[in-house]
Amino acid sequence: MPRASRFRLEPKKFEEINYHLLLLISSLDKTDEIEKFLNGFLTKEEKIMLTKRLVLFMMLKRDYSSSVIQNALHVSYETVRSYQNQLSSKDSNFHIIIDRLIKRQETKELFQKIDEMLKPLKLAFDSKRNMKSRAKFASGDWH
Repeated sequence: MPRASRFRLEPKKFEEINYHLLLLISSLDKTDEIEKFLNGFLTKEEKIMLTKRLVLFMMLKRDYSSSVIQNALHVSYETVRSYQNQLSSKDSNFHIIIDRLIKRQETKELFQKIDEMLKPLKLAFDSKRNMKSRAKFASGDWH
């Protein structure tokens, strides 16, 4: 994501602008409306970065290992470590919202797809320690 300008807004001005942005976003109530706004408002890279950030926080909250997160989202170990540190310093409101997002049916379906996609990877990691997993992995039976 591009860096913010080095020319800072006065805190009061920033709060006012931020308030209006939040009003605008909260007034959007249809998924296609939100998508159209975000497609026009954010660059492709910003959308990717925000999507990865949200899913990374959810994966951390669901206790996925660092290596699984790295492989699923194609992020570095340092990125995962940085987000682990950030997550521990977030206030309770942030955790409540992330937990609420995780409980949504659409999110459960997303994580089912992620888990399915990661089965071979998990089996490969498990095969280092577990003879049964090693045999299953070697046979190509990943289900």
